[in-house]
Order: sequence, then structure tokens, then C-alpha cells
Amino acid sequence: MIDTTPVAVDERLVVYSLALLGDPSCHHDLTWRFARSVSTLRLHNREIPVVLFVHGAVSDELVRICAVHHVVLRERGSYAARLAAMCPTGWTALVQHPLLHRFLAVADLATQHARQILICDCDTIFLRDVADLFGRYSDADVTARPLADDRFLARLAAREGIASVAPFDVGVVLLNNGAWGQLGALGDRYVDYAWRFVVGMLVEQGDLPTRVERLGLAEARLHATDDDVMRALPYPSADRWAVDEVAWWMTLGHVPGLRIADFDAADVADAVE
Repeated sequence: MIDTTPVAVDERLVVYSLALLGDPSCHHDLTWRFARSVSTLRLHNREIPVVLFVHGAVSDELVRICAVHHVVLRERGSYAARLAAMCPTGWTALVQHPLLHRFLAVADLATQHARQILICDCDTIFLRDVADLFGRYSDADVTARPLADDRFLARLAAREGIASVAPFDVGVVLLNNGAWGQLGALGDRYVDYAWRFVVGMLVEQGDLPTRVERLGLAEARLHATDDDVMRALPYPSADRWAVDEVAWWMTLGHVPGLRIADFDAADVADAVE
């Protein structure tokens, strides 16, 4: 049974999300990354509440790590089953993209009563007290590291009749002002955007090249309907694995008046930095 009890928090909450899929050897790698990340967080701050949402089977090792670092563990059941409920036609393709759970974690936060929520990847490294980050960026609804501007993405937003959201890195995202409630309500739309982009890739590819199965295109070819093809969106990124990020940017365009700000590179570095 999935636990929906809110995590006891006062003002601030740090959130991780994992999808433990496929080869169990990969589970250990993700678990190790999470352990390293949360240990750096706890090195500088022992008090702030932390929650981990997990799709898939939870190992004893993961339970132990959460206990050691005072992390509340929330099991979310099967990743495939959740996607199937949200996108019955396209879930077999979408399950090939194992990072969609990061936005779905926002929907899982709907019952939280925190003032600020930081969502971070399992390999995030904290070099100082995370409370400093909350303190510096408490105004905008969404704060993240900006990526290169994309005029094609702006044209897609105009085509959809939504606000244009400049690309940002979804690896570390700070939410303020209850923004998680508005975004969480858009979970179905987010998954729909991911599916429309996957079908868009399929349309662009035509005859499928080799080694596309991991992109979900082979499954999309089997299951996409004529209506799906008509609704397909041209994929605006050279990175074919960034479907989850592009779907984030489009989905946020549906929130009226959403205020988005940038982390300074001195506070949140990207992988290269």
C-alpha cells in the first residue's frame, strides 16, 4: 500500500526521487549515488527534513541508508503501472525514459505544507549547508540553473498557446509559494507532452535506424494512433534522452504568472563546472 501521509516539516523540505528499474545491478549504482549525495547534505545539515520517493522494489540497503541519514522513505509502486494509468497508449514507450519520475515527484508533494521545497537528483553533491540555498532564493516560484536559450522551444510554446519557459536544468529545482500544488496538478499533461515528443521523434525518424529501442521509438511505432501522430510535437533538442526536461519546460508554460529565476553558478554548479 502506498503511503500518502505528509512528511512532518516546518518550513523547508529536500526531496529525492528514484526509479529502480530493470537490471538490479543498476539499482545498487543509483542507491550508492543517493547515499553519497545525502551524506554530503547531512554533513552540513542534520535537521532539515528529507524525503525519498521510490518507484520499484526497495532494497534493505536503501532502507538502511535512509535510516542512517534520517530520510523519510515513500514507496510509489510500479513506475510502469503509474505511466500506464496516465498514458495507456504510450506507456510502453515512455517507460524507456527512466527520469519522468522527477516531475511525478512534484505531484507526490501535493499534501506537503512546507514553505520551500528543493527537488534534487540522486547524484547532487552539497558543498555547504543547504539552508543557505533556501535563504538566498526564497522569492521566485521556481529557481533552477539556466540552459542555452532555444527559440524553437519558444515557437512550440506559441503553437500550444502557452507561456514560453526558457530551458533550465531540472537536476536541482527550488519551489516556493506552494508552486508544487499547481505543478502537481499538471502531472497528466506532463506525461502527455513526453508522449507527444516521443511520437514526434518517431515521425522525424521515418524508417527506424538500429539501436532505437532504448528511446522507446519501436514501441511508439507499434502503439501510436493516428490521433497521436496528428498531435505529435517536433522534438526541440539534440539530446534525445532529455524528453523529461523538455516536457518540464512545456508543462510549466501552463501555469499563469509563474515566476522563474536562475541559480547563480556560485551556488549551484552544473556537471561540467
